[in-house]
Amino acid sequence: MGWVYNASPEVEAASQYQLILGVCVSLTVLMIITVCLRLYVRAQASRLGAADWVMVVSMIFSIIYASLCIAQSRYGLGLPLLLRPKPDLPTYTKLNYAGRPFYQLGIAGFKASLCLSYLRLISGTSMNIYRILIWTVIGLCTIGHIAGALVLIFNCSPVKRAWDSKVVGTCLPVGPTFYGLAIFTIICDVVIIFLPIPLLLRLSIKPAQKAGVVCLFLLGLFTTICSILRLTQIHRVAFGDGNSTMLVLWGTIEFNIGNIVTCVPYLAPLLRGFVRDFRSTSGRKYYDTQGRSYAMETWSKDQRSHLQSNASGPPLPRRSPSEELILSSREPSHGGIEMTVEYSVSLENETEKTPR
Repeated sequence: MGWVYNASPEVEAASQYQLILGVCVSLTVLMIITVCLRLYVRAQASRLGAADWVMVVSMIFSIIYASLCIAQSRYGLGLPLLLRPKPDLPTYTKLNYAGRPFYQLGIAGFKASLCLSYLRLISGTSMNIYRILIWTVIGLCTIGHIAGALVLIFNCSPVKRAWDSKVVGTCLPVGPTFYGLAIFTIICDVVIIFLPIPLLLRLSIKPAQKAGVVCLFLLGLFTTICSILRLTQIHRVAFGDGNSTMLVLWGTIEFNIGNIVTCVPYLAPLLRGFVRDFRSTSGRKYYDTQGRSYAMETWSKDQRSHLQSNASGPPLPRRSPSEELILSSREPSHGGIEMTVEYSVSLENETEKTPR
């Protein structure tokens, strides 16, 4: 038996189930890794907060939504309506119905988590108006997506008609309903992505660093692009051949990429440590007046790290590299990052142990 239930070899060959599996599995695994790394970094710093727990909920909803998409591919997702096996239609409809609320609530989760991160940036400041604006955006977007989930749940009267066409009743038109929800999602995406830009432009950091931070948040525009591409598929579902494959896939991509982009700023300590360790492998050399070279290492406030040289004896084991000392417990008055590095050079030979 093939992947698609009750399908002939010709119908299964026309199915896009392989694309569905590839997108759902790869992006979901990448999203889980990114969210777990964020939680690890936050836990190591003892700073787990509301934004992190909201992110966990969004991750769980994303996993459920991707799993339902994969399950749907076994019952006809990936095929136009006319090619879908008739016996699979009842199960497919139920799975499709079950996935819609998870999508709406999940994307509301990563947007709320991102906004809560903005609030953390201005904690301890007097930017009360900006704080009220962020809370307003959180409230409107969250309420709007919850309302969207309720619309999709109670789309039909009676509700059972949503997955059983034999039940007598009425349903909201697919086209206007999906278009309305998609447009609201795009508006929320744009507002949330541009919301922190004025704040980031005021940061007292180097222009290159400032540009990097702004570009990082602008990566969130990719979720808006996914929302727009998803919107373009609504016409095909409502008025075309009924193939909802790309509608579902763009929703999956938007969901996972939104979670990933929301977590990327929290991974800076890991990236800093990787770059620092990579740079430390090159080492440093000191040359005296006679042209002799000595291996030199760095010294920081970490007592395990110090500067050593070895003139002619066997090489000493490499010490840990110098570390940037980010004074989170007692931040400097200028609001930046302080780094203290001290260098010391000594020379030893086989016959004389006192430094020259």
